[in-house]
Amino acid sequence: MKKHVWSALCVAAFLLLPQLAQAQGFLIPTDRRVAPLALKYHRVSVKIKDRAARTTVKQVFVNNTNRLLEAHFVFPLPPSATVSNFVMYINGKKTKGAVLVREKAARIYQSIVSRMKDPGLIEYMGGNLFRARIFPIPRKGEQKIELSFTQVIPYRSGMHRFVYPLKAGRGMKQTIQDFTMSVELNSKVPLKNVYSPTHKVSIARRGEKKAIVGFEKNNAQLNRDFVLYYSISQKDVGMNILSHRVKGKDGYFLMMLTPKTSYASKELPSKNITFVIDTSGSMAGAKMKWAKKALASCLNKLNPTDHFNVIRFSTDVEALHRTGLKKANKGNIAQAVKFVGKLEAAGGTAIDEATALALKQKPVGDGVSLIIFLTDGHPTIGETAPKAILKKARGNNKFKTRIFTFGIGTSINTTLLDSLAQDSSGTGDYVKPNKEIAQKINWFYDKVRYPVLSDLKLSVGKGIRLVDMYPKRLPDLYRGGQLLVFGRYRGKGHAAVTLSGKINGKTQKFVYETKFPEKSDQNEFIDRLWAHRKVAYLLDNIRLHGENSELKGEVVRLAKKFGIVTPYTSYLVVEEKDRWRLSSKSDGVRRPLIQTRRRRRIRRWFGRPGNAFGRGRLRSSGSTPPPATAQESAPAPKRRRPTLKLKATSGKDAVTTSKELKQLKSNSTISTRGGTRYVGNHLFVWKNGVWTDKQYKSSMKTLKIKYLSKSYFALLSVRSSLRKYLALGSRVILVIGKNKAIVIGTSGQKASKSAIQSFLK
Repeated sequence: MKKHVWSALCVAAFLLLPQLAQAQGFLIPTDRRVAPLALKYHRVSVKIKDRAARTTVKQVFVNNTNRLLEAHFVFPLPPSATVSNFVMYINGKKTKGAVLVREKAARIYQSIVSRMKDPGLIEYMGGNLFRARIFPIPRKGEQKIELSFTQVIPYRSGMHRFVYPLKAGRGMKQTIQDFTMSVELNSKVPLKNVYSPTHKVSIARRGEKKAIVGFEKNNAQLNRDFVLYYSISQKDVGMNILSHRVKGKDGYFLMMLTPKTSYASKELPSKNITFVIDTSGSMAGAKMKWAKKALASCLNKLNPTDHFNVIRFSTDVEALHRTGLKKANKGNIAQAVKFVGKLEAAGGTAIDEATALALKQKPVGDGVSLIIFLTDGHPTIGETAPKAILKKARGNNKFKTRIFTFGIGTSINTTLLDSLAQDSSGTGDYVKPNKEIAQKINWFYDKVRYPVLSDLKLSVGKGIRLVDMYPKRLPDLYRGGQLLVFGRYRGKGHAAVTLSGKINGKTQKFVYETKFPEKSDQNEFIDRLWAHRKVAYLLDNIRLHGENSELKGEVVRLAKKFGIVTPYTSYLVVEEKDRWRLSSKSDGVRRPLIQTRRRRRIRRWFGRPGNAFGRGRLRSSGSTPPPATAQESAPAPKRRRPTLKLKATSGKDAVTTSKELKQLKSNSTISTRGGTRYVGNHLFVWKNGVWTDKQYKSSMKTLKIKYLSKSYFALLSVRSSLRKYLALGSRVILVIGKNKAIVIGTSGQKASKSAIQSFLK
């Protein structure tokens, strides 16, 4: 097939129904009346050894027609990738494919974007393209394709960065079944930090030099690249710092801390741990059943060097060992399991007395002291005022004991429990009154079973200041765990970062050399994740200690800058006349009758927003409707009602608020939901059907360019870095510098490359 014929067929096929699944591989019928085939599943297996990666992609496409089809398989390749294997057998013969280098691939993509009217694909224009002819594809059948390619993983600032491109055209969104990603990491030098800012992955360590990273989701949205960072180090605690900075402004950093996994239990400090359980009358039934199972399981997992106690409280308070913590030998553990097995629910809730007894126990040795505190109610016996209980707990906590609270159900005082945890550098969580009690407590105990470093502190050499770090207090490090610290920095240049912590009461220091750059274009996700964490801490402070103008003002400032929805800013990023776009059917908003009729009439002509229909009346059922534009195929941003109820102290709203803030504080992946987009330090807001740069002012000098015109692609060729901004849609306003803006829309001036270059200076 001649190249120009192939190009035309490829483009024509892309014009068809863009509702089907799209991933990295496209299977495009040569018959323009048939849509690109739907993707049943997309499974990726990656094996990385040191810096060499081999990626195998398995995809199954579905032919829902009653015809034998001829099609072309098209696969955009990652930068520097080399195809090592393509498995596609037709009638017993292996099908061959070819790689088009970036110049030829760019021309094909430009044609595709122009005809599909989908800017989401322009980000592929800078890479190579693999293609292969496939015939026949059976009627009502499936076509399986397997492709393998190899690449060298880039290394920078002490971190390896693996990227599997997944961004696809806006029209095609998800798999019919699953998207699965499995990455096997192997290294000659011990692996330390492993982190994905794009997907919530599971990480299974297989000793010091191997790890398995996994992600799986049904009906997966294929709207962002899969990015994975990993580092190697011989040190007992691995530290890596990623940074992002706009020149002339403070920088943002992400610090990752991971201890080695090969610590033997004898090398690690012992624990002093007290299990405090509520046995009041409200705990009767399933709550008590699962709480007892959870405690028995934790007791049986105690390390031989640990010391422990069990305290139950209702109207009175009773400790298993009245003289304090006892060694975790077999006899004491058996006695404790028997004690827990006999617990019964009756009486009131003496939280203050139970907390005081647990905190006053003198620790044995220099190990970390922990309290696991389970309750389902409010304090009803003794001191019942939350503020007084907290004040006494702070006074009694002379041994720096960490309190980890677990609230059962929703009839609890979340402010009290969360404050007890926060004041002691612990954490709070909430569980349903069923088997989740045992599941979550066991999961938590497994995480803290082997402490490595406590009382962590960071310091940095002269010329650099680390500020606004989150979490505010560095928690202890545990074997198998990883700590992420987000913050800002001032100054520039190479510096030594010192991490100090205690092991068995002795302070140890780890020194790391790193660079804090004056400018860094990579890792744009860091500043937004930092902002989300800071807002979460501010909101939690307001919830626990009350609102004041300073805290509220800072929340609003950050929310407006980074496009974060909060109880104070749920409408700030949307103009009054555009609010209807952000409303769901259940929001209770009554729209003017004339507006409702207009929208109904539009739906009759064009179909519902976000479908595959274009302008004009639909064609007959025997033909294919024209494609949607990027803006039509992208649904209007939905209003996100904040579920945070900062004034709630008890009940379902209070528990939900506490859990959501905890999640926000620990969130480590970027999100693309909502009525805003944050791209390359630019916040874009949906206004009048245009993604508008928040910095834009009508007084700015503008360069207006028609979407998909020659000038549009000339702009991309002059400055390829603009692709990520223009991929937002067919109507975009982007601020360039201090007083200029590029306006992409339905009309514009004809601009030569030289004129564009002059404007961009």
